Amino acid sequence: MSAPGPKDQHLVEVAVGLPIFQTLTYRVPPSLSDHAHPGCLVKVPVGRRLVPGYLLGMAREIPDVPLKDVQAVLDPGPRFGPELVPFFRWLADYYHYPLGEALSQIIPGGPKCAGPRLERWVRVRENAGNEGAESGKIHRLGPREQALLRHLRNHGPASLQELNRLYQKCHPILKRLAQKGLVSLEDRQTFRDPLAGQTPFYPEESPPLTPDQKLAVAEISRALAQGGFAPFLLHGVTASGKTEVYLAAAEDCLARGRQVLVLLPEIALTHPVALQFRRRFGDRVSLLHSGLSEAVRLDQWRRIMSGQVDIVVGARSAVFAPLPRPGLLVVDEEHDPSYKHEGGLPYQARDVALYRGQMAQAAVVLVSATPAVGTFYRAQSGKYRYLNLGQRVTPQALPHLELINLKQERGRRGPKIISAPLAAALQDVLSRGEQALLFLNRRGYSTVVFCLFCGEVLRCRNCSVALTHHRRDDLLLCHYCGFARPLPDRCPECQSAAIKRHGLGTEKVEAEVKCLFPEARVARLDRDVAPHSGRALKILEDFAAGNLDILVGTQMITKGHHFPRVTLVGAVAADLSLFFPEYHAGERTYQLLAQVAGRAGRGEAPGRVLIQTYHPEHYVFQTVKTQDYEAFFAAEIAARQELGYPPFTRLALVRLSGPSEDAVSRQAHRLAEALRRIIRQEEARSAAVRVLGPAPAGLAKLRGRFRWQLLIKSYGRPPLLAALQEMRRLWSTLPRQKIDLTLDIDPANLF
Repeated sequence: MSAPGPKDQHLVEVAVGLPIFQTLTYRVPPSLSDHAHPGCLVKVPVGRRLVPGYLLGMAREIPDVPLKDVQAVLDPGPRFGPELVPFFRWLADYYHYPLGEALSQIIPGGPKCAGPRLERWVRVRENAGNEGAESGKIHRLGPREQALLRHLRNHGPASLQELNRLYQKCHPILKRLAQKGLVSLEDRQTFRDPLAGQTPFYPEESPPLTPDQKLAVAEISRALAQGGFAPFLLHGVTASGKTEVYLAAAEDCLARGRQVLVLLPEIALTHPVALQFRRRFGDRVSLLHSGLSEAVRLDQWRRIMSGQVDIVVGARSAVFAPLPRPGLLVVDEEHDPSYKHEGGLPYQARDVALYRGQMAQAAVVLVSATPAVGTFYRAQSGKYRYLNLGQRVTPQALPHLELINLKQERGRRGPKIISAPLAAALQDVLSRGEQALLFLNRRGYSTVVFCLFCGEVLRCRNCSVALTHHRRDDLLLCHYCGFARPLPDRCPECQSAAIKRHGLGTEKVEAEVKCLFPEARVARLDRDVAPHSGRALKILEDFAAGNLDILVGTQMITKGHHFPRVTLVGAVAADLSLFFPEYHAGERTYQLLAQVAGRAGRGEAPGRVLIQTYHPEHYVFQTVKTQDYEAFFAAEIAARQELGYPPFTRLALVRLSGPSEDAVSRQAHRLAEALRRIIRQEEARSAAVRVLGPAPAGLAKLRGRFRWQLLIKSYGRPPLLAALQEMRRLWSTLPRQKIDLTLDIDPANLF
């Protein structure tokens, strides 16, 4: 290897879309030199194949081997600017992921994308209508030609599509006008807009801020004025006006010539927030998330690159939006586990936003009513600036919370899912013409189907999970791989007819509510009835419009929604998530319950929340009842410190998977023992790093592959990095046997 000199300006560095950790160096032939820019998607030879990759810039190293040429530039427009290259390098390094593969996953379009979308536009030529020859041409025009010309003069340039809509089959007329030199036809790059037609053209006035909101906005504005990296935690109770705070901060950021990026945890939440921004700031707002078609996503990406956008609103993947001058990054509902991407590049969008803000010297505002324990810990220790909104902006108080002890409900007659107090509360709500939400974070009708005679549990043939019964289609479904089979009449193992359905999901709750209240308008919102954001949005719009009385749902109904008619929230089985085998199960349960409780009492009528549990004495339920986040945090952080879990340690999950369970198990044990031997050789490292496992993953078989895992726990990031480097070196020396290794830094799911 050697460093490039001035004569090597035609050599470039390319990150190819292959599972390799190094970038490659290529020559740019003269025929492509005008088109090959940093951020461009190119096609390059690797071995005997031609593969896509992204051009990062001039070569940083020149290998001592013959260099090959870039074969093609697949898209003339760069997908990102040179200012983002260091950010992408950090991303791949932090998550130990090949840079080229990471870019191929986070940047829309891919190698098969079409070029920019062009649209024919028409405009009046500057001299059209002047005295003399041009004026004479106009007087000789027919009525339709004059009408078209008059429209263009009055309204300015217009697209051919728009003119055809106003004046049917006008293309031949426009061609004649062009031949006479009165108009010009030109192709312009155009972008499909997912928000088109959904917002008025006039701006929305900002409402007056409360004293707490003004104080929060002033702190963020002060940081924007001073410049530099400024992380904030905006902690406010539900309905305290947190969105209005970052809307006001965005206005100040734009006035300073910087740009705004807003992340939300669910695709269903991005549209209403993007519409709020567009009503406030006009059409220089882009919507970006994976629920859009690939063509529309690429259109929005190109629109951002073209400089037509100052604000990007989107889900977690929008954190990579190619804004060149971000000054304010907002992560709303920052605690939400949806910000962690599972599969492929395992990034945490909140953490990525913080690093991007650090690189851009921007303000980063983490927003939540129930902050992640790690986030609140950093705010208390002074790493983040703390902003608090302790009161609702509406005159209504926080809802009244009650715990229903399900142990006292045993043996009673009547419905088994909805307790007597909850049923009575629902009846009261319906009699007053109000609305209710019922929350259960589990889909389906029955979660386990088994044989009473031999005990056989009907499982997925590809995954080590029980199949879930969905009564609507009378099917048994796997929620991981999609495997489906009909509900059998007899046990496949012993042929007994004693097939029992056990457990509950949202479908079963919906059925019982309809049985209890046949006159009520009841709907369900989960991934089964709304697999796409459009369907979810329609259900939420119907509920907001008052066309539904009771909405049953999973966590999709818990966050970000404002339903003024909702006066009752019921948590049907609050214990389901509390005893999940994860160190953060208590935190997740508290957040879910506090978030869904915040949907009640946001209008004129007071709110009431009923939580059904078998463990009302648990500190999670007691602190939810009193709505005391700080008391919950104190109990939770003490347990984390005692057990050595984040934020006091760093974690990396190493997972091995393959078609043979024995081979995967042997390989996992070899890797773990070899890594422990190396760690024990250094006294300092052995005190800072622990290797836990290996053990079968919680889902020991998934999509036909057996899975084992080990957990690396470290007190500090440098020891963890050293351990991971040793682990990768060891892995390269072991026989693969069709076994894959995946690495998850800061895992959100240990199951």
